[in-house]
Order: sequence, then C-alpha cells, then structure tokens
Amino acid sequence: MQPRPAALKSLPQELLFVGVCGMGQALFGWLLGNVVVNQRSLTADLGTSNSQKPWLLGSFLLTNGLSVVISGSLADHLGPKMLMVGGFAWLSLWNLITGFSLSSKYLFFISRAMQGFACGALTSSSISLLGQTYSPGRRKSRAFSGMAAMAPVGYWLGAIHGGLLTEHRPWIFFSMAIGIALLFVLSLSVVPASVDPRATAARPSLRQFDYLGALLAMIGLGCIVAGLTQGSPAGWQPYTYILIIAGAATLAAFTLAERQATRPLVPMQLFSVPNFPAVILVYFLAFGAFSVWQFYMLEFFLSVQKVAPLTAALYLTPNAIVGLLCTFGTASLLHVVPGHYVLCVSALASGAGAVFFLPQTANTSYYALSMPGIALATLCPDLSFAAVAVLLTTSVPRTYQGSAGAFLMTAQSLSAAIFIGIGDAIATATPGQVAHADLEMRSLRSVWWFSLAVALVSAAIGLAFVRIPKTQEREHYD
Repeated sequence: MQPRPAALKSLPQELLFVGVCGMGQALFGWLLGNVVVNQRSLTADLGTSNSQKPWLLGSFLLTNGLSVVISGSLADHLGPKMLMVGGFAWLSLWNLITGFSLSSKYLFFISRAMQGFACGALTSSSISLLGQTYSPGRRKSRAFSGMAAMAPVGYWLGAIHGGLLTEHRPWIFFSMAIGIALLFVLSLSVVPASVDPRATAARPSLRQFDYLGALLAMIGLGCIVAGLTQGSPAGWQPYTYILIIAGAATLAAFTLAERQATRPLVPMQLFSVPNFPAVILVYFLAFGAFSVWQFYMLEFFLSVQKVAPLTAALYLTPNAIVGLLCTFGTASLLHVVPGHYVLCVSALASGAGAVFFLPQTANTSYYALSMPGIALATLCPDLSFAAVAVLLTTSVPRTYQGSAGAFLMTAQSLSAAIFIGIGDAIATATPGQVAHADLEMRSLRSVWWFSLAVALVSAAIGLAFVRIPKTQEREHYD
C-alpha cells in the first residue's frame, strides 16, 4: 500500500483529516434525519399548509444541490480548505438561527436553505481535499469508503438526536450549532493549507470561473426541483409544469455554454471516462430509489406503526452498523472486484428495502422484516458512493478534483430531491376509500413498488452498459 501523503505528518492527523472530510456527508444525513423524525411536530410548530410541508426537506435538498454545482469549482479556484472552513462557520451560524425560527415558517425555510448551501460546500471541498491528497490506490479507496459510510451513519445519529430532543425542538439546532462550531475549530488545525504543491501551483484564478455556466445550472436545476417538490401539494397547477419545462430548457442552454467555457464547471475529462453517462445514471437512479424508500420507511414507522420518534430513530441502527462495516470492506473490494459489479450490487441493495417493506402491516415485528431490510438497503449509498467517487476523482487532474466531486454530489442531492418529490406525487395519487390508516399503507406500498422498479432499472443499466476496472496503485493523472 502507498505511504502516507507527505502533507499528513502522522497517523492520528490522517485519521482526523479523513474524519473531518467525512463530516460533510455526515452532516448532510444528520440534518435530514433530525428533521424527518420530527416532521409532524415541526409542521405543527410552523403552522405549514399541505402545499408547504414538502419544503421542510425540499428547501435543504434544493439548495444543497445548487451549492455543489458551483462549490466544487470554487474549491478548485480558492483552495478546498478555505471553502471547508467557511462551510463549517456558515452551517453553525444558520443552525443557531434555525433554533430561533420555529415560530416563523418562512425564516425556518430560509434557514434550512442556508444549511443546504453550507453542506454542499462541505461535501465538494471534502472530495477535492481527498482527491488531491491521495493518489489512486488502496489508501485512497479507504479514505473514500470512510466518507461513504458517513452519510448513513449521520442519518442515524441525526434521527436519534432529533428523537431525543423532540420535546425541546429548538435545542436540536442549538446543539448542532455548538457541535459544528467545534468542527470549525478542528478543521483549522487538522486540514493542511496545501495538500499537494502541484495542485496549488496550477490553481486557476477566479477570473477563469465559469460564471455563466454556474448561473444557468443553478436556475435550471432550481426550477426543476422546485416544480417537482411543489407539484403534488399544489395539485400540479400550470406553474409547476412551467417551472419544470423552463428548468429543462435552461439546462440545455447550460450544456451549450459549457462547450464554449474556458474552464467549464464540468471537467471535459469526465466525458472520456468509459461509460460515464451510464455510470452517473446508475448512481442517480440507485440513490433515488434508496432515498424515496428511506423517507417513506420512517413515515411507515411514525404514521402506521405509531412508534415514538426516538423509537423510529433506534430502528435505523443497522444503518450505522452496516455503514461502519462497509468502511473496512469496500476499499479492499474495489481492488479485487471490477467496480461495475460493486455498483450493480449497490443498485440491487437500493431495492432491497422495498422488498422487505412491501409485505408489512401495522403489526409486523421490526425484527422479522424491517431490520434486515434496513441493513441490506444501507449497502446502496456505501458501495455506490465509494465506487463512483474513486472512479471520477481518479480520471481528472488534481486541479479538477472539486469539480469532479461536485458533479457526483449534484447527482446525489438532486436524486434525493427529485425522487422524494415523485414519491410524494405517487403517494397522494394512490386511490383509496377506506380508513385513513389503510389508505396510508396502500400509498406507501405504491411508493415502494416505484422504488423497487427504479432499483431494478438501475441494476439492469449497470450490467448492460457499465464497465469499471479494478482499482490499481498508480500515480495520479495530471
């Protein structure tokens, strides 16, 4: 295995460095989990209407997706440490503000949006740092496998955190502000100012930043996600279709603008990666299938089985256990098994949750179906993120690590936002004339059938069109 990177002086510093880089993914999951488990209480606190309820999550997911579009390229221009430290400071501030916003729904939505921006900056800068620090090989695979495990672990910890403080909801966000402030201090000392002199020397200036591409991408993606999020609660009014169509047209303009940009937001080297469109499509579909299943899985525990928020959070414990186990196994697996098999297994795992939840009723034992379903489904984000992140960051120069990471995180964030929006449309459109609980269960099954279908399509595309070689020890591509 390769030696420790020169910028990291000791094993403890390396472990802390990888841990701090993984906190972007962990906080992304955490800030979803602590709200999802309290969505009914927060809806009552804020007095939201049915059309506004999806924005409890949608405001965070939308801006997270928009943030990573530009923050990856900014990390390459400004340096990833500066963006990471700023991200922790911004996220701490807006968690503090969120704690005071529970009597104002509009301030709450704005605060959640600002949290999403900060998390996007953290994840993009983290991938940039890891990509610049590690050359392709086992050490890099282990670093990215550790980062992959942080999202499900963070979601579990966030749900427990929210469940413990469900009677003191402002302190969910006050305590987050304190914890993130400590991470801000830690990042100042643990993350080296320059992880690789070659990346620093070749760093482009802000004058080369693709401002037009950033504007078009943010408008296009924002319109599509806003239209899908608002569509079902608003009864698919004409304006929701107009938003989606306008977003698609703007993204088409973005594609044309990228071809003319001096330094495009999306590195052109990515398109030379074999099967690149298929790889991203498989990841997008698999993560979307997992996200929509996971969201409605908690809805099942809270609404159908009527368990307390803390109990529902504890039900997610297999998330953390499998996530930590994958940290140790995935890195070695990528050097033994071709990456497309790992990606296809992750796609199938994204449908495993639906398979185990479709037969359930209000009285089904947690240990009979829920626990194994949650454990298997967690393989999806752990395996797929590590496989795709290693592939993309290995395929571009060090000066494009942030941009490559941003592309992956954009796919992840928008996949969650779009598929949860589609799931909401399916759930509300499911017919039923009996008791509310039966209607709700029938709606959940409709969403899980959709999740399973998307997972199977993702796996089929992976088997047919994706070929990723085993990861090898070598020097970084420059």
